[in-house]
Amino acid sequence: MKTVSVVIPTYNNAKTLQACLQSIVKQTFKPLEIIISDGHSTDGSIDIAKEFNCTITYEDGGSRSAACNKALEISQGEIVAFTDSDVIAKENWLEKLVGAFEETQDEKIVCVTGPNIEYPNESVFGKAVSAIYNTFLGGKWSEQVQSIFNKEKRLVESAAGCNAAYMRAALNEVLPFNESLITAEDTDINFRLIQKGYSILFIPDAIVYHQRPQNHKSVRNKSKKYALGKIQFYRLHKTGLEIWHLLPPIYFVSGLFLLSLLLVNLWCGWIVIGYYGAYLLTILIATIVQTMRFKQPTFFYLLPIMFIEGHVWWSIGILKEIFNPHFKK
Repeated sequence: MKTVSVVIPTYNNAKTLQACLQSIVKQTFKPLEIIISDGHSTDGSIDIAKEFNCTITYEDGGSRSAACNKALEISQGEIVAFTDSDVIAKENWLEKLVGAFEETQDEKIVCVTGPNIEYPNESVFGKAVSAIYNTFLGGKWSEQVQSIFNKEKRLVESAAGCNAAYMRAALNEVLPFNESLITAEDTDINFRLIQKGYSILFIPDAIVYHQRPQNHKSVRNKSKKYALGKIQFYRLHKTGLEIWHLLPPIYFVSGLFLLSLLLVNLWCGWIVIGYYGAYLLTILIATIVQTMRFKQPTFFYLLPIMFIEGHVWWSIGILKEIFNPHFKK
């Protein structure tokens, strides 16, 4: 079978890195090497990596893209498998990924990916994040969320960076990862592979357990960063942006316009109440459904806050990148 390099970008992830590396060294299919590509951590991450005899390299770009590029400079495997430092891989993860390449015998399939499901012993807050994802309001229709909940074997448009294995020869054709992108570097590299006529295969049994955001600040930051990446990717490729991505900023900007009408006529307040009332009612219904589905009473007060802050910060990210772009093609 082909040799595999496992690449793990990291920066100050000592809290989860040890469990991640333990899961990699226990794989039923042993990798040729484990490469930690570090952003100059200060929390002991490197000491943990040394305990597991990882190959360590350092990136100076301050992004996941830069970390991946630096690791690829020294990787030697015929297959490169990417994951994250807040991931625990199921024991047969690599075996399933590599096995899928062997079984398909399709030279067009150059990337195999699988689900990134909830972390073992996930916190109540992390479970709430999963509950958010599993709703229309939380992006259940997106390719990224489908990789969590859709367990069907199929060809897909993208592979999550925390669970993806690539044939190195094909990957070389589209490298490097774009270091100008704040996020969506995985979506970008996958898009370029597909443009060359290659395919990405999703298999349901190549499983990693991915820790969800653990607090409100993380939810807000992630929402904003992914929104920035969405606009950057669209600006680069003129695709990947759907009406669903724009609904939150359109809604909130329209709401601000309606609020301004109160300066003209206070009776417009009823319109404002109805406008925002419909939004809050939709959130309430989604909250009740998910609270009952997950049997978590604390969701009843957690989810409304998380829905709103996720939508607000997503909107901020979209608008910021549209009117004050960080990325320029």
